[in-house]
Amino acid sequence: MSMLDQLLKQLVDSSGLAWNDETYDLANASNLDEADRQVYVAKLIERSREGDSLAILTLGHLRAPEALPMLQIAGKSSDPWAGTARRALVLYGHGAEVVDEIVDQAVHSPAKMARVAAVMDLPTIGGPKAIAGLSSAIGDVDSTVRLLAWDGIVAVFGLRSVLCGPEGVLQKSSPLEFLQDHLACDLASLAQIGIDGMRAIVKRLEAGEDPAALGIAWMQNPSPDVWADMRAAMFDPEARYPVAKIKALTGEWRRWAETCLAMRLDQATPDVRAAEALVELRATWALPVLQEVAKSANPELQKRLMRAIHQLLPS
Repeated sequence: MSMLDQLLKQLVDSSGLAWNDETYDLANASNLDEADRQVYVAKLIERSREGDSLAILTLGHLRAPEALPMLQIAGKSSDPWAGTARRALVLYGHGAEVVDEIVDQAVHSPAKMARVAAVMDLPTIGGPKAIAGLSSAIGDVDSTVRLLAWDGIVAVFGLRSVLCGPEGVLQKSSPLEFLQDHLACDLASLAQIGIDGMRAIVKRLEAGEDPAALGIAWMQNPSPDVWADMRAAMFDPEARYPVAKIKALTGEWRRWAETCLAMRLDQATPDVRAAEALVELRATWALPVLQEVAKSANPELQKRLMRAIHQLLPS
């Protein structure tokens, strides 16, 4: 059986593909001679018009010029596979032609995976519309989409270098990454801090400010032992969080240590010791977090959280 026959057979019977394959056999398709390639591309175009997403994305990766007009029409259509056609257009390098549709999908699609796909394409397109879409998507209800939007903002503004330490290694030591952790939270009060922080940074970057002047770059951790003690307390329910050491911290590191405590409440069984530590630290900014957790806590936990809330409220 020739390579072309194998590829055509796969279009009819795709049972040999893995569940997460997004294309047909690209390796073999890329090695076809010109005559066989034309036959295969024509069949992919035929399948694409019927909504075969694997065929559409295979065409995108092959960048077959004869398929481009069909994809341009499909990408602006209301067909169920229009989003996939737009992904193919991005692979062709024609994403800017459908950037408005991709932004709309990233922000408004009711399907999470459709929003995911669109957000992942926006950094490749770049430009003001893509940036606006990423800034909107940073406020998505789903943390996966928010984190992908964070990745996209870092990519489109070329911020990866400011996150690395002197040895060029990514570490959890920058305010920008602190905001990333906020975006990963399920508690709306914590996630909103990341959303607001990232949108403020995007505005300043769009205005032309130097990333180095935004205070988002890697910083030397002044007290690694604080985080070592914090981690130890997380796994020992009888231990206390290192409140005295946290009080000695200043600036971003003080705020981040308090945030780490607040994030201990963002789990199935909130760590009430963290709430009590926040009271000792007078971390009044965390009041909305405690109030959100208390709404759905069991009666005993709610009682302890309400006590902490009252202690944090201004007297």
